[in-house]
Amino acid sequence: MNSRKIAVKASQYTMLIVALMLFAGPLVWMLSTMLKTKAETYKVPPTVLPDTFSLEAFERLFAVQPMMWQWIQNSFIISFFVAAGAVVSSSLVAYGFSRFATKYRNILFPVVLVTLMIPPSIMMIPSYVLFSKLNWIDTWLPLIVPAWLGGAYYIFLFRQFFMTIPQELDEATYLDGGNRWTVYARVIMPLSKPIIMTTIIFAFVNSWLDFLGPFLYIKNPEMFTLSVGLQLLIGQTSQDLPALAAGAFISIVPIGLLYLFAQRYIVEGVVLTGTKG
Repeated sequence: MNSRKIAVKASQYTMLIVALMLFAGPLVWMLSTMLKTKAETYKVPPTVLPDTFSLEAFERLFAVQPMMWQWIQNSFIISFFVAAGAVVSSSLVAYGFSRFATKYRNILFPVVLVTLMIPPSIMMIPSYVLFSKLNWIDTWLPLIVPAWLGGAYYIFLFRQFFMTIPQELDEATYLDGGNRWTVYARVIMPLSKPIIMTTIIFAFVNSWLDFLGPFLYIKNPEMFTLSVGLQLLIGQTSQDLPALAAGAFISIVPIGLLYLFAQRYIVEGVVLTGTKG
């Protein structure tokens, strides 16, 4: 290997290491800090590995903020219903776009896609006024109900996947006495596990991490989600970095577990997609 190739390889590895540090650095800092004592976090120079591994940060976190479990439970409930709504509503709409041969289909589908280009911030004030007139403020309805009305991105994903399923399966179901609902419920959806899992992951994670929506519509601290509740910790425990790191760790644990759990289904989905031709 000549010197030029060695220099290219060295530059590539350097860039990879820098990128790895940029992405993994905050995660390593969080894991390291939550396992340190409060005094050790102010030690100079800082160390990556704690001198003494300690879980006191979690005890202080739940002692300072006893509503942590309530916020975690609230986030789970809201994210569950948002994910369920995204799957049900978006798959039904996508089924219509992929299987119903109407003259308006090719006009309405681009209209749905155009809504993807509308920044959420533009809809913030009209949405708040609408939900206020419906007396939905300080409830979870503004966070859950829109998910049951379909999402443009999820409709696009479902529609593209449904288009890959052969229509001969539909015709065979009709010959067996089935109707459109039978095709949707017993043919299309059972074959769509990969896109269902993908939608569940995206919708759940987006809802779990959503800060602006709960912050805007919910005023009662007992109804806060974890993302909003953690913001309160910054004021209550701003000097307690291990407690803050412990709170951040708790907020990402469900997401990590969800990805680990869904990874198996994603691999299975790739195999199923390949065998369907």
